[in-house]
Amino acid sequence: MNFKDISPYSDQEVNAQIKNLINNQLFFKQLAKFLFPASSKLLPGLIEIFIKGKFKSSFQSASTIKEFQSSLAPYVKRMIDKTTDGFTFSGEENLSSKASVYIGNHRDIALDAAFLNFLLYEQKKETVRVAIGDNLLDGGFAETLMRLNKSFVVHRDIQGIKETLKKLTKLSKYIDQSLFKDNESIWIAQKEGRANDGNDFSDVAVLKMLYLYKRKDLSFSEWVKKINIIPISISYEYDPLDVTKARGWNHQEEMTLEEINESVLHEIALGLFRDKGRVHLHVCDPIDYDGDDIEELSCLIEQEILLHYKVWPTSHIAAKALSNSDTFFNYFDEEQIKANQESNFLNRFNDLDINIQKECLKTYARPLLNKKKARGEL
Repeated sequence: MNFKDISPYSDQEVNAQIKNLINNQLFFKQLAKFLFPASSKLLPGLIEIFIKGKFKSSFQSASTIKEFQSSLAPYVKRMIDKTTDGFTFSGEENLSSKASVYIGNHRDIALDAAFLNFLLYEQKKETVRVAIGDNLLDGGFAETLMRLNKSFVVHRDIQGIKETLKKLTKLSKYIDQSLFKDNESIWIAQKEGRANDGNDFSDVAVLKMLYLYKRKDLSFSEWVKKINIIPISISYEYDPLDVTKARGWNHQEEMTLEEINESVLHEIALGLFRDKGRVHLHVCDPIDYDGDDIEELSCLIEQEILLHYKVWPTSHIAAKALSNSDTFFNYFDEEQIKANQESNFLNRFNDLDINIQKECLKTYARPLLNKKKARGEL
């Protein structure tokens, strides 16, 4: 089966794709707008020439995916240094040299897998192939960059039962080949799309897709023993897109496909370049499950992600603010809250409509409540 339409680029394609980026003026124009918004208006063209020079010196000599990612790593580190108050991690002993399925909660289009890959890179382990929705593929430089960075495609909104089964089976086979032929780990979100409401819940459809290709050859329990499922839990002290998520995307119904693609790129840029506060990633123990109930396994993965989610003071502040009018949120810990941080955080939402304010606060408070539920405290 040919996977060219959904797979990352091969080593043989790297050099040509980098040349395509170097020759793409729109690519550098967009980078200038994201990296130097003020200067790109004052000095149009000059900033683009500067960025193009830096890009060429960093990436032009890369001839494999590994070399491209090695050249990218210093820029990821710079992003972490400039836009976070520290990236911490735990459970790194669970990072496997065996090809594994990392199933993680999903908060940001690009960052969740990027932090995992950066950790793997720092630990001198192979990076993962990253599942991305086909809504992120614009046929332009964003798609090129993602596929150079080991992204593969998950089709969404497929029309018809027959076409759905065909595409999901192909995806399942590709992932199986990645694991057992190519010896490449994958990262996939615990459900389709980001947890825009702060609820890191799993969707059993993810496991059903993963198992689909092997369902006639192996019982479910045999398949689970064969693959190595490792849940990943990532948390951000501040969500760069908290207000965007609270407002929702209903307005996109009137947008053209080009406008939607530009909006998605803008959101990726906001995630990369805005302040995230502290970021913590936990690598859970590999799943040990002997049963044959796919829904039970999905719940177990969800439980692991919730139990190991790092709850920041912002969650306690949000729950406290909401508890003034809704006792459902009355489970915060006052000792986790510092007065200056409380006022600074709440000021973040001052100019918003009251309903948007509440939705923003709920996205921060829900992980606290969900973790308590997972612990059996609620």
